Amino acid sequence: MGVADGFAMDRLAAPAHLRRAPKKAMREIGWAAFGEVARNLAARIHESYRPDVVVGIAKGGVFVGGALAAALGAEFQPVRIEKRRRDAGGPGAPASELPPLTGRRVLVVDDVAATGATLAKARAAARKAGAREVRTAVLVVRPSGARPDFHAFETDELILFAWDYQLDQLGAAVDPGEVGV
Repeated sequence: MGVADGFAMDRLAAPAHLRRAPKKAMREIGWAAFGEVARNLAARIHESYRPDVVVGIAKGGVFVGGALAAALGAEFQPVRIEKRRRDAGGPGAPASELPPLTGRRVLVVDDVAATGATLAKARAAARKAGAREVRTAVLVVRPSGARPDFHAFETDELILFAWDYQLDQLGAAVDPGEVGV
């Protein structure tokens, strides 16, 4: 993990007002660090919970969920959670549809938990799909925020994940590690 710098802000195509010195600390988690963090989190989850299905919340939770599902030997399902009711396609539609999860143990995953509202909506969607047990996991929790069942670390820092970078430049995918960063 490194501290984000001007190069990171350029890669993120951050607006000019965000390129000034940040008021709070920032941490950058590249692909290699993410792999290590995900493996460690999966090992801790595996000690007390064995999910049949990992549900990754789009967008960041899809990366985390895919990595955890592979490490835990579980099936993976992505889900989109709309933050505003009008985005959800009508009243009472908190998430995209999940396949039937009847009687299965489910782990709902996202990258960061602040209020916990997104995790709660995804958890409700998994229960609606028939899951018998649902637990939650994230990479980052905020000190005064929601408390999922599992997390990798707790911080108030702004976190820049590898998937936050604009990788498609000039029509070709670019790995930040290959451009000298």
